[in-house]
Amino acid sequence: MTETIYPKWTLSQKIIFRFFFCYFLIYIFPFPLDTVPFASELFNLNKKLGEYYATVTGSFNELLHIIIPSFAKNILHLKNPITIFTNGSGDTTYDYVLVLFFFVIAILATLIWSIIDRKRESYHVAYYWLRTILRFYLLVMMFGYGFAKVMHNQMPSPANWQLVQLFGNKSPMGLTWSFVGFSKGFSAFTGWGEVIAGLLLIFRRTTTAGALLVAVVMANIMAINYCYDVPVKLFSSMLFLMAVFLLAPDASRIWDFFFRNQSTQLKRFNFTFQRRWLRIAKIVYKWLFVIYAFYVNISQNLDQQKQYGDTRITPKFYGIYTTNYFIKNRDTVPPLTTDTSRWKYFIVDYAGQATIVKMNDSMKFYNFTLDTLAHSAEMSARKIPNFKAKLFYSSDSAHIFLNGKIGDDSVEIKLDKFDRNKFLLINRGYNWVNEYPLNR
Repeated sequence: MTETIYPKWTLSQKIIFRFFFCYFLIYIFPFPLDTVPFASELFNLNKKLGEYYATVTGSFNELLHIIIPSFAKNILHLKNPITIFTNGSGDTTYDYVLVLFFFVIAILATLIWSIIDRKRESYHVAYYWLRTILRFYLLVMMFGYGFAKVMHNQMPSPANWQLVQLFGNKSPMGLTWSFVGFSKGFSAFTGWGEVIAGLLLIFRRTTTAGALLVAVVMANIMAINYCYDVPVKLFSSMLFLMAVFLLAPDASRIWDFFFRNQSTQLKRFNFTFQRRWLRIAKIVYKWLFVIYAFYVNISQNLDQQKQYGDTRITPKFYGIYTTNYFIKNRDTVPPLTTDTSRWKYFIVDYAGQATIVKMNDSMKFYNFTLDTLAHSAEMSARKIPNFKAKLFYSSDSAHIFLNGKIGDDSVEIKLDKFDRNKFLLINRGYNWVNEYPLNR
């Protein structure tokens, strides 16, 4: 690196860099240690090394699960203890306290660093490596989310149970998932935006373009997350912030180019090892990393497609069934909309799962296990531990007949297959020509 390209830094530049260096590295840790190319394949050859690697990369989160609840209780004095950690939601109390904790640690580290290293004129090399790490962290994230959308896995087609769900009972997040998932083309379009942004981040020359595209894509995703209550607000904001950090050195040049119609030249950040073998190793590792990121995301999404996606093998009884009659304890239950026991719909989307909608439109999800030899089915409610059902079935192409026990009640049920293509959302199709708008 040359001092002609990177002049002496100001005090404010050094302090800002120290803070973001500490904050970003803490936030993304254990990356890049947990993303070593083809590590799992290598560790299959050495189990002990693999166990040690898993311990090192996993212990950080385990440590945080001890520190953060204590920090929340003793420093922040939160009334309720933290017992829920990061799960499908990235906006738990734990996550908010975690971000605050990292912020405090970064501030303290910046103060100490500024005192100890106050005579340093610049951090050109450290800045180069921070940019490199953030580039490839964003690349991994963009590939992960992007390929999931391209292959229609993150937001899949509306399931059968969603077709009969009352619109007013949908959550804002569920509405978003149905909206995007309905159109494979739109899902792929948004996904390719993320994938292309990741591709541009591979090369130093296109990093600014990649970071700019990441910022645009993430701004849109942030808007969705904030406006539709999708619990990825914190994480999407952090990805946006990282993209802005990569853009910061070229902010004035981008402004000149787009808004002042002036020619400009973007900054180039480079670092060259003195030893040839290190230069070669750097290039080899970079491309191993990129290839691995492609391989992992594509292979995982192909597996998910086969299990949960549009190409999965549909299970027995897949579809929507309406209740023809429902006999409980030898009494026929009339189809009253106030009834809480009679089924309105019986729905199967995935193997091992079933959805039951009652007459009052309440909906519950069940484990649904079939024994095709005995022609029997067992059901258990995920959120009702004591609920059990054992039913025997017979069926043809248009009906299912069930009899057996639901809890302590004996039941006989006839179900009629409902053609999902009768839904306007399914049968409308795509129309180049619309003489009149169809907005229902």
